[in-house]
Amino acid sequence: MHDDRGPGLTRVVMSAALAVAVTDLHGELLDTNDAFAALLHLRPDELGGTKIGDLLAPAPAGAAPVPRGTAPGPHGGFDLDAVVEELLRGAPVVQGELLVRRRDAGPLRAQVLCSLSSADDATSVVLVQLVDADRRGRRHHPGDHDPLTHLRSRAGVVADLTSRLPTREGLLGVVSCDLDRFRVVNESLGHAVGDEVLVGVARRLTAGVRGGDVVARLGDDEFLVVLPGLTDVAEAVDVADRLTRDLGAPLEVEVPDGRQEIRCAVSTGLVVVDLQATGTDVGRGTTPLLDAATLLRDANTALDAAKAAGGGCCRVFTSTMRDRAVRRLTVETDLRRALEHDELRVHYQPVVRLRDGRRTGFEALVRWDHPRRGLLLPGQFLDVAEDCGLVSAIDAVVLEQALDFLTRHPDVRVAVNTSARRLDGTFAASVARGLHRRGLPPARLAVELLETSLVSGDAVTERELRDLAELGVAVLLDDFGTGYSALAYLRRLPVSGLKLDRSFVADLPEDSSSDRIAAAVVSLAGSFGLSSVCEGVETAAQADHLAEQGWESAQGFHFGVPAPEERWFPRAVRPVRVTPVPA
Repeated sequence: MHDDRGPGLTRVVMSAALAVAVTDLHGELLDTNDAFAALLHLRPDELGGTKIGDLLAPAPAGAAPVPRGTAPGPHGGFDLDAVVEELLRGAPVVQGELLVRRRDAGPLRAQVLCSLSSADDATSVVLVQLVDADRRGRRHHPGDHDPLTHLRSRAGVVADLTSRLPTREGLLGVVSCDLDRFRVVNESLGHAVGDEVLVGVARRLTAGVRGGDVVARLGDDEFLVVLPGLTDVAEAVDVADRLTRDLGAPLEVEVPDGRQEIRCAVSTGLVVVDLQATGTDVGRGTTPLLDAATLLRDANTALDAAKAAGGGCCRVFTSTMRDRAVRRLTVETDLRRALEHDELRVHYQPVVRLRDGRRTGFEALVRWDHPRRGLLLPGQFLDVAEDCGLVSAIDAVVLEQALDFLTRHPDVRVAVNTSARRLDGTFAASVARGLHRRGLPPARLAVELLETSLVSGDAVTERELRDLAELGVAVLLDDFGTGYSALAYLRRLPVSGLKLDRSFVADLPEDSSSDRIAAAVVSLAGSFGLSSVCEGVETAAQADHLAEQGWESAQGFHFGVPAPEERWFPRAVRPVRVTPVPA
């Protein structure tokens, strides 16, 4: 049975693996697929002129909950009017258990899911999806379904994917979905509300996919959608983009004070594979041997890319993403070993006073003495360290080595870089302990922070900065001019100096825009009584120009490249023997 009243849905209905029927709002069948007719033991052409209520009946008492809004109709049939009313009131899906009336056999228990959709002419229609409840009960054991949302579980969807992969049935898509900052919902409103949000997301996913798609909850706020029977990659992208938009729409939940609107942006990652060319990522080169674990991993890699792009968007997996993910995992593994085996080294770059060229101190810069790859610069590993939570451990290693350096060279001052993550309420205290153990004056140490570290105005960060100031340790804002440069922070926080980012120095003195920015920043530093340092100075012309502008200090290749301690202090460096200073 396929007339022309629902042409926009025909391809979706006919390709669905589940039994699917399309009806108008009064229950008259517009279209069905072969699976629907087979479930009723009928041929498709025998369904013409039939109403859905003549084929379905409410489940008997005690069998299972029936859908909300479904009551016996005037002839004991399925009351679609009640379902439509529920859907028009805003329910994304109405679901439950019914009996299917079969021509040559007894009634069949079936799970039913109803949702609204539109034909090409924007006419509202109802999608009715059925699945044999008894067969599903035989095919899946309880661990295959999530108890909260009743979606497939991780085990269930892995089993589903594993069964699909050998079929070689064309294009298959997998969409990984994750709620951005869902933890905030649980922490602020409680886990009961969080569970309600997850159930709402599950309903929207189920209502938003095509007939025959499989929706699963992998755990926490992670969901997965399997898209079989794709015509091309664009179709999968359309589905993933639509789900991203739909799931990001406001969701009303019940809270102690009534109803509250929750907005949870959703990030999605999509991978599409051609089952007829196993081992091939469509249009993007070869992939490892295809299995369910590989598909889930690649979809999650694309999801990570979506989150890295700011969240609330969809990214399609490419082989480049896989190469990057493998590289990051390798770097993370090696970096953990490096911390255990003391492979990190500190190089020192001199800071000079511009008016006379005298060296006034050093900046401590981390390097990684990799056993196979040689000496690695920060740009080759610090981004991975930040992502995997190792940057604080690296900061601690650099701080300890820099303090030992100060002990060996009494007349030197050193600045160390610290990430915002390290300002966790314990940093200032650890600095104080390190200085005290070595008997070092706090004025010999400076801490450099990226100016973007202060944008959040976090109370813990501000407390750390005040503790450092009270201790006597200078705080410098590094790469100044590349972030928000909020004057409020300079007025409110105990900042000691500004460091001009090297990007504004590179084209001096010729570039007029860079020249105006450099002049403005040094004037700003003077107005607030702050020290001024510029980095990236590579020529005498740059040094002279910056000195004329009023800059106090500078560092860069013109004055010396970052180098091991022995480069600046040629005599043999002996290990420091720290004698604890009495409290």
